Parts: sequence; structure tokens; C-alpha cells
Amino acid sequence: MAMDFDSNWRDRYKEMVSTAKRALKQVHSGNRVFIGTGCGEPTELVKALTARSAELTDVEIVQLFTKGDALYAQKSHASSFTVNSFFIGQNVSDMNQEGLGSYTPILLSNIPHLFDSGQLPLDIVLIQVTPPNINGKVSLGISV
Repeated sequence: MAMDFDSNWRDRYKEMVSTAKRALKQVHSGNRVFIGTGCGEPTELVKALTARSAELTDVEIVQLFTKGDALYAQKSHASSFTVNSFFIGQNVSDMNQEGLGSYTPILLSNIPHLFDSGQLPLDIVLIQVTPPNINGKVSLGISV
């Protein structure tokens, strides 16, 4: 399937550029937020989200595997964020052991279907991509 090239992609891209703080204003209480995986975790977006913890309640963080500190997975943020993990790493295990997070056992290959089917709908997705190339295409890099 051929995709049409958007010759105005640079103008559309400029309209989408935002600060992390302003972008994360799109997250509201009760939202389900997926955070990009492993080395592709968008750490600046995660910091901006966590900085809003006092403004938010009942935000479900869905993650596969994060390598960072998982700032949102701390007792001090338990009323703001709950973590639903597909893999229990060291950075979220304490919260799960204390009943402040959850684990969804699933085969890695079934995760796309979980989202595509609507079984686990997402409100916000935080991912990290490269800057656009000359054609406006981006890459997920190593997080793919």
C-alpha cells in the first residue's frame, strides 16, 4: 500500500512541537497512559508527568519494561498513579508487592493485540522517536 507524501509535513510538525510540561497537560485523572519501553522510555515526558502528580488521581500507567527509576511508582504518588506492568522489574516490584500496582501476565507477541482489540484501551501514549528525516519519517530506534 503506497502512502501519499505530505509535502507540508514541516509546517504540520512545527504545530505539534511542544514542551514536555505543556504536552503532559493532555493527561487527565482517570486516564490510562502507556510509557515506551526499555531504553526508548521518554524520560523527560515521564518526569513531566510525575511532576503533575498532585494534580492527578487514578492515572493507570501501563508499561512493559522500564529501565529508569519509575518515579511514578513510589508510595508518595500512589493516589495519583497505579502501575500495570507486563514485566515486573526491580523499579516497580515494591509497589506490586504492597498491592499498589498490578501485573498483567501476557506473551510479548500478544501485547499489540491487547491494544488493537480494545481490551486495554489507551488514552495517552508516551514514546520517544528520532527527529524527522528529510521526508518527515521518524524511527522508534532501539525501542521497536
